[in-house]
Order: sequence, then structure tokens, then C-alpha cells
Amino acid sequence: MRTRSGRPLDAAELERLASQAEDGFDLAKWKPRRGRPSLTGPGEQSPRVSVRLPEDVYRRVSDRAADEGKTISRVVRELLESYGSERS
Repeated sequence: MRTRSGRPLDAAELERLASQAEDGFDLAKWKPRRGRPSLTGPGEQSPRVSVRLPEDVYRRVSDRAADEGKTISRVVRELLESYGSERS
């Protein structure tokens, strides 16, 4: 088994989580987590775009983005902004 982030769970951790679930979850202790902030504006949801890339392209983009201190999302947003602004 793996977590949503892909981290593998060992048998001991699975047992601990199962025990926690069997004991019940105290909703009084639960605090909602904020999601990512909107890029569109407060109270609005930013559209999500998903693409598939060949592995070599992804590696090159990822390496260059890291060298420039950027995320891949930021690089894609900058490229799409430029593309959308160049329309004549």
C-alpha cells in the first residue's frame, strides 16, 4: 500500500492506522485544511489543465525549472500567458 503521495506504508504503520480508525475519529479535533489559493481571485476556483508528456521532455523541463528555481506549474503558466498574449 502507498499513501496518496506515493510513499509506501509498512505493515506496522498500516496496523497503527487501522487501530486509529477502529478507535474512532474525534471530529472535535478536526481542523479543515486550506487548499491551494486561487490564481483567478478570492472565492473563485482556478481552472486546472492536465497534459501528458514524453518522459524525456518532462525530465528536461523539470531539470531546467529546478535550475531556474521555478515549479513546472509556474513554467507552464508563464508559457501559456505568453502564448495567449501573442495573438494578433
